[in-house]
Amino acid sequence: MKAHWPLRSCPTLLCLAGAAGALAADPPDPFQEDLIQDRNRLSVAARFSFGISAQVRHLAVPQSTGPDYHDGFVRPDINAGADGQTWYWSYLSEAQVVGDSLEMHTVTGLPSDGRTSESGEDVEAGFEVLYGRELGRFNLGRRRAVWGIEAGISSLNPKLETSDRFTGMVSVRTDSFRLNGIVPPNAPYTGTFQGPGPLIDLNPYASRLDSVSATSDVETTLDALLVGIKAGPFLEIPLSDRLQLNLSAGVAGLAAFTDFEFKETASVPGIPDATLSRTGEESETSFEVGGYAQLALSYAVTDFLQLFVGGQYLFLGDVEVSGGGKEATIEFSGAFEAVVGLRTSF
Repeated sequence: MKAHWPLRSCPTLLCLAGAAGALAADPPDPFQEDLIQDRNRLSVAARFSFGISAQVRHLAVPQSTGPDYHDGFVRPDINAGADGQTWYWSYLSEAQVVGDSLEMHTVTGLPSDGRTSESGEDVEAGFEVLYGRELGRFNLGRRRAVWGIEAGISSLNPKLETSDRFTGMVSVRTDSFRLNGIVPPNAPYTGTFQGPGPLIDLNPYASRLDSVSATSDVETTLDALLVGIKAGPFLEIPLSDRLQLNLSAGVAGLAAFTDFEFKETASVPGIPDATLSRTGEESETSFEVGGYAQLALSYAVTDFLQLFVGGQYLFLGDVEVSGGGKEATIEFSGAFEAVVGLRTSF
């Protein structure tokens, strides 16, 4: 007798076959649910730099040798001093006339020589634009971390100032010239090379050296445009569905366009302040190469837009500019940057 399977068993067999097929197929990939699927990143951030400072060293300026003084001059005239006298001379103050003599003064050194000025450490603001390209993902628990490379450009314009008053002793040499009975023209007076004019001795008949107390006021300004570039790998570690830890490090370069200005006024008893003033301007372009490291937290507002905040440290050499007896340095050794910005994925 033939056995017959009941037709109502067919649905059961179909269900079993479907279940077996489902078990044999690949399980669903939970990582397909990553919030951010795009591989390109573009970031725009504000940078706030802390700890950038300036140091200015005041060097001793060699004194010029010759017939000029801080309050006048005595030079050979058209006759080349053949008779030991000259009408080519100048003086600034009536106080230089002492009896039948004219006193000329030369100051050696200033109270600022060998001293150093330092600026404060103000917060400097700038910006940064960064492009990143995802190169791969790897499993990290139930989520997936992302790694890639990034490159960017930044700008910062710090303006650092110093203002100091120095006191100290300076040397004053006084040379005395015979007037030979003439009455000097009212000060200030300057004779001519061709002449004619009142004659005085070409060479001093007496000299003395005194040490006197003096003050020196120095103001400096360093105005620098700092254009930076950087490139290196990055790593994005998911902390939750929307929160990420961002790490990056690499090579950094800095082009510095620096303008340096200074003004110094010294006060020495008996010497006009204007004759002791020194001013100067210097410009210099330099390039430094170093590295950077950055740590940030980002929050995914949407599947293509993130907010981030973090900190960055730059390993860069100092920027230097010098001139007029001054050496100025912008120091980055203690500098740290806070960054706040937006990142979009596409």
